Amino acid sequence: MKSALRPISPCRPAAAPIVLIFAALAAPTCAHAGAWTQDPGNLYARLTYAGITSGTRFDAVGERVGLEPRFTFGAPDGATEYRGREARVYVEYGLIERFTTYGSVTWKRVVTDEPVVKSTNSGFGDLILGGRYRVLRGRVPLSLASELKIPTGYSRESTPSLGAGDLAHTLRGLVGASWGWLYTTADAGWTRRTKGYPNEYVYSAEVGGTLPFSLSWRSVVRGVRSTARKGMPIGGALFDPERASSRFLTLDGVLGIPIFPGLHVESGISHVLDGRNALAGNTLEVGFAWSGNLAHAP
Repeated sequence: MKSALRPISPCRPAAAPIVLIFAALAAPTCAHAGAWTQDPGNLYARLTYAGITSGTRFDAVGERVGLEPRFTFGAPDGATEYRGREARVYVEYGLIERFTTYGSVTWKRVVTDEPVVKSTNSGFGDLILGGRYRVLRGRVPLSLASELKIPTGYSRESTPSLGAGDLAHTLRGLVGASWGWLYTTADAGWTRRTKGYPNEYVYSAEVGGTLPFSLSWRSVVRGVRSTARKGMPIGGALFDPERASSRFLTLDGVLGIPIFPGLHVESGISHVLDGRNALAGNTLEVGFAWSGNLAHAP
């Protein structure tokens, strides 16, 4: 048994009842663990349901405009509405010391509702598979992550689409810091895309912690910036959020309520602050997050 004390990370499971009490007060539940990695045998799982309803988007120069219908006779500007609903499963597992594997899959239902036509599509979206390696330990960990986005076989011709249909690879560098009841983490990376899509820069910054009664919270700024010099000048119902070469910046907020040790119910909102060729609006989310060590399970 190791006797050396290690700093508490946002995703470290408790090893004894007294530790569990202090961990509930000091360690927030996190969605993607940031720069931290899971201990060997530790599993983190999150099941969420999210939805967005929007009638506006950001055009190629960043102006907010309505989703115009394809058939304009008798239909005012902005009469088209986009609705997206999705159930997502995210899992990460501490495979060995310093290395965590992770993945997610999403089931979607998307609708483009115009005055004279309604288009609906549903099925599985992209599969995400990745790994994260912690290069430096301590209160300021540094990690590297690599992940693949893999299409699950949906049709690229369907509108609205369930995904862009391209295979993409993302490399990220992550750094974090924790101060007992408070933590922060940030990452930056690059995505190489296929099927003619321009590559992307990705980045995020997150801060979170605990509140009285063991409530957890986090706030995240996320950004994606396409390397394309000019966005695709498409509009109306021809605009598809999954196929657009987008630039956008979002602000997310999540509140977690403990049900019993290891399990939280979470609710959150994501607001698009700015963008180009991106859907505008708010995404609401609710879900469950669970963490535990499978190696210690009976």
